[in-house]
Amino acid sequence: MMAEWHLPPDYILNNWTDELLNLMVEKLAERKKREAQPRSTGGSDTHRVSDTELFRLLGKKIEVVRQ
Repeated sequence: MMAEWHLPPDYILNNWTDELLNLMVEKLAERKKREAQPRSTGGSDTHRVSDTELFRLLGKKIEVVRQ
């Protein structure tokens, strides 16, 4: 949980009220639930393509940098 907010546990313990912690946990749970739901916008948003097809479609719009 703390990694979600990028805060160490002692900061939350010393600076957040119980009410704030409860609210943040509730909002986090709501967000995770929304993220887990499939997008139902219809159209091509739900269409999946392979990595090869993706690179073919994008052509030169992306640049691959090797390190």
